[in-house]
Amino acid sequence: MESSLRHNKRWDTLFFVSCVAVAAWQCFVLALDTQLGGVGNLFHHWHVVAISIANALLLLSPYWLLPRRWRWLIWIPLTLLTLWCMIQVCYCRVYDDLMPWRSLTLTENVNSTLAASTLDLMRWQDLLIVAPYLLLIVVSLFSCRKPSVSGHIKPFLLSLAGCLVLALAGYVIKGENYEKRFLHNFSNRDYFAQNGLIPYGLFSLYQSLFNTHKVTDEERAMIDRFLTQDCPQYSDNPYCSVSGHNLVLFIVESLHTWPIGMEVDGREVTPVLNSLVNCDSVIYAPHVLFQTSHGHSSDAHFIYNTGLLPLRDGVVAVHHGEGPYPSLAAALPGYDCREVICTPGVNWNQNVTARTYGFDSLYTREHLTQALSRHNNIDDAALTDFAGELLPQLRQPFFLEMVTMTMHTPYTDGKVPPSWITASDTLNAEARGYLNCVHLTDSCIGAFIEALQHRGLAQNTIVAIVSDHTQLYLNRVLGKTDYEWGPNDWGIPLIIAGCDTTLRYESIIGQVDVFPTLLDVMGANAYPWKGLGHSILRYPVKSAIQPRNMSVIGDSTGLTTQQRQAWDVSPLIIFDRTTRFRENNNNNTTK
Repeated sequence: MESSLRHNKRWDTLFFVSCVAVAAWQCFVLALDTQLGGVGNLFHHWHVVAISIANALLLLSPYWLLPRRWRWLIWIPLTLLTLWCMIQVCYCRVYDDLMPWRSLTLTENVNSTLAASTLDLMRWQDLLIVAPYLLLIVVSLFSCRKPSVSGHIKPFLLSLAGCLVLALAGYVIKGENYEKRFLHNFSNRDYFAQNGLIPYGLFSLYQSLFNTHKVTDEERAMIDRFLTQDCPQYSDNPYCSVSGHNLVLFIVESLHTWPIGMEVDGREVTPVLNSLVNCDSVIYAPHVLFQTSHGHSSDAHFIYNTGLLPLRDGVVAVHHGEGPYPSLAAALPGYDCREVICTPGVNWNQNVTARTYGFDSLYTREHLTQALSRHNNIDDAALTDFAGELLPQLRQPFFLEMVTMTMHTPYTDGKVPPSWITASDTLNAEARGYLNCVHLTDSCIGAFIEALQHRGLAQNTIVAIVSDHTQLYLNRVLGKTDYEWGPNDWGIPLIIAGCDTTLRYESIIGQVDVFPTLLDVMGANAYPWKGLGHSILRYPVKSAIQPRNMSVIGDSTGLTTQQRQAWDVSPLIIFDRTTRFRENNNNNTTK
């Protein structure tokens, strides 16, 4: 009997150590995959190993205090950790950071497209996270062992002691400023790699619960000073001879510049866009830097519509979607402002942001039902068909914004009809799928332009085409590494057709520079807000700031000081406006 009890105690210890090893390994692999250079650097980060084990010990140590019949509860944190690590490695492949904790609550964005995109992001090395967890399940099931005794304080204290020793070793080995290390979050993935799961969780939870920054009087004075001294101040309209033109703004999902002008087997991938960029009265900037953060597509919508920059940690359209904000629609008084999207209105809080951005009407996937059935559920074909039929109902002048969807990942067979592109043997499968979607969306844009011409609206309508973010860098198509890239690989385009200016702007600009450029083109500079960027018709913009690491892309001289400050000022404007809005609403409700 006593011998059996000793065996069971040894089994308890072995099982607990195995659970700690699995949890620590998963955290270590996540840190390697997202921040520390991949599994190839497995033996170069021993302080992270120590921190990972310390955190796993602290997380699972309550196991020893549980009654015997409740010891199975240890599987809950293990299962949740496995799922969380898998979500984070996939998320980081798109966003270059870990998902903020409060973004885990965005259940309205969960749909079949997200599920398919997530599956497409998985890699074979993700088995390093899942396999140890599955192996532990198998070993546990076949052992048929039960915990020996109920709550036992000695192994619990030993676990805490081991946690303390390893934590001290891990943090001392790194030897950094501890106040900066624990209280400053440069990026989620960096914080997680340096401090471990539990500090990261506590810090993120604090940020989620107290994420509304109360802007001080000193900060408001800084905002006013920046807007007055460092932001453009003008009201003339030298780049627009006739005001009152209609505006059509296409925000195209995942459109890179490199497919424009490209041929596959001697045929043009984007004949419509090619003809636009080669025409007179067209502004074409091929090297726009994407400046989206955790809001991804919704961040791009926010930048283009408000001239503000997004939050670097969080989804501004969801957590601060009610604004109010200055907007492109507000800069066009008297315009009939409509927005058409391919997704449900709850996605990215678009039911709210459409009103915030000044649109009179929002048409969502529900409105596109008949068009989708006519076009075999191809989003962009239905979108442009519906918008073309909407044209006679619009009061001129109008502002019509369309958000495409077909070029969203994954680029699987059957998503759109096959073409000569999918039959080509000169490209890899991912490039064929992407370019086939690009070709289809290009034809849909062409069909809408034909509808404008058919309705006699083309002559007094400006068509602007922008992209929300990057997707497939050209260097990957050419077989180069992710570190061998330049503007021709990652650039997204700005095309403005039908304006009074012909310009090919080869320098690097940011997405935030589109808003003031459109104001110039539309002759809307009576609107006092010019955004935090610069019109490329007025200023020699040659750089932009990448929010992931605040690096300067392009010429490091010129406007970069102002561009960096804009990233500090923009969140303060967001917090100040939404806080005042909520306070006013609360006061009105109380009254």
